[in-house]
Amino acid sequence: MRYYRILAGAAALLLPLCSASFAQGRCSLDTVRGTWGWQSHGTAMISDPGSPAPKPVPYASLGIMEVDFQGRYTAHATISVGGQIQEVDFPGFVLVNADCTATDMYTIGPAEGMDRLVILGNGDEIEGMPVKHPLGPVAGTFRFRRITQGNRKPRCTAHMVRGVYAGLREGTQMMPIPGQAGLVPVPFSAIHTGTIRNDGTDTAASAASMGGVIANFEFPSVSIAVNPDCTATMRYTGVSTQFPGQMFTGAVKYIVLNQGDELIGMDIEANPGLPGVVLDNLKRISMAPVVLGQ
Repeated sequence: MRYYRILAGAAALLLPLCSASFAQGRCSLDTVRGTWGWQSHGTAMISDPGSPAPKPVPYASLGIMEVDFQGRYTAHATISVGGQIQEVDFPGFVLVNADCTATDMYTIGPAEGMDRLVILGNGDEIEGMPVKHPLGPVAGTFRFRRITQGNRKPRCTAHMVRGVYAGLREGTQMMPIPGQAGLVPVPFSAIHTGTIRNDGTDTAASAASMGGVIANFEFPSVSIAVNPDCTATMRYTGVSTQFPGQMFTGAVKYIVLNQGDELIGMDIEANPGLPGVVLDNLKRISMAPVVLGQ
């Protein structure tokens, strides 16, 4: 009996070591093969003509990339630099280590970029930070979310995004400020809820903080269009009692994840002013019964 107890004790001691050894070496290029959507945000230090020091400028991006079995990919991104929006396509490749760390290298025009990555969630998520960026010195982070595995192509439809959603918006809004020339970057955050109907229309409400000033918004006119590649665009018109007579319009670009249970997005249009460098993340609360045209 004592012999079996000794064996059991030895097995208990060895089990964590065995688990650790199996945990190591579980990542490869096959782990990252497939289609991914990502969000990034940070601050770039950009040279300012006439100033001896670089100027901090907020940036963000939203995009999709398809990684093949050799780690090569093509990507399409929507980039916001201080509210200036640009669409870019670029190639790159990923090197994956057995310990689930990885390196991503890419080129946008003549500029090169490189990211340090860590693969999470059994290969369904990747998080990282840039160590070399086409904008120059930056401090930022990003997160990749899997859309499809292997060779499967994204196949999204409008009916995936229906029901009640809630989400958070956070970033920097470019706003006109009385007494100041041009548009001024203002810290921005918001929490919002809405119901997307069968016809793709929506009504929503939000509470926002613009530089610490709290305002409530109603959005009586909202619509969303979903593309087969799982990108989507939401357009809105809103009003606020805190800003009487002011109409707010704009658009947010999203990537549809998990059959519509999550949408990750970024502002691409805004009036008044430039689009903010603002990320928007929605999660479905429920598949509320909705009636066509209601």
